[in-house]
Amino acid sequence: MIVSSAATNRYQATVDINATRTVGLSKEEAAAAAAEGKKADVDTFVKSSEAVSGETKKLSATDIQKYQEQREQSFTKMLNDIVSKQANAGKKAEQLAKNGITKDFFSDLVVTPEQALAAKESIGEDGEWGVNAVATRIMDMCVALSGGDASKIEEMRAAVEKGFKQATGQWGGSLPSICGQTHDEINKRFDYWKENGSLDGYQYQRTASDSKE
Repeated sequence: MIVSSAATNRYQATVDINATRTVGLSKEEAAAAAAEGKKADVDTFVKSSEAVSGETKKLSATDIQKYQEQREQSFTKMLNDIVSKQANAGKKAEQLAKNGITKDFFSDLVVTPEQALAAKESIGEDGEWGVNAVATRIMDMCVALSGGDASKIEEMRAAVEKGFKQATGQWGGSLPSICGQTHDEINKRFDYWKENGSLDGYQYQRTASDSKE
């Protein structure tokens, strides 16, 4: 279970919830989530009568348990969504790269050369769904949820494994190769974090398999 030392702090609770809402999204999704958050963010840990007086309620063990479970579920869902979108992008690029493929993998629409190139670039080194970009999004989520506490690394790693496992199940037991490369890259970053106490100074290195994408 994901645990934060600041779980009882109302302000930190709001920050953590915002982090799981926006970190790891595309630019358009993040903007939409931020706009929604201005309306939807409500501190559920304050009773209405306490809000008037300005006094806050200390969280019970049950409240903390529910909050932690909600954060874990939110994180797993977010990670699952990210991996699934990367898998879609990777599968589409793979299909379009095959000889004679002129239709979108997910529809009957004819794909132009420009669209095929865009699909390939989306999973490339600088692409939105490339290994580096997706690994960075996921690790940003892990750092945000753990508060950067290196003692939480294995808990965060386990949560990531759970998210990948769920995504793999949804894809019939096998994800496109780019997702496997991203999974490996995430584990490299966890190892670096564990060894150095933070991700400061980490340098992404492309592998031979990356360059073939």
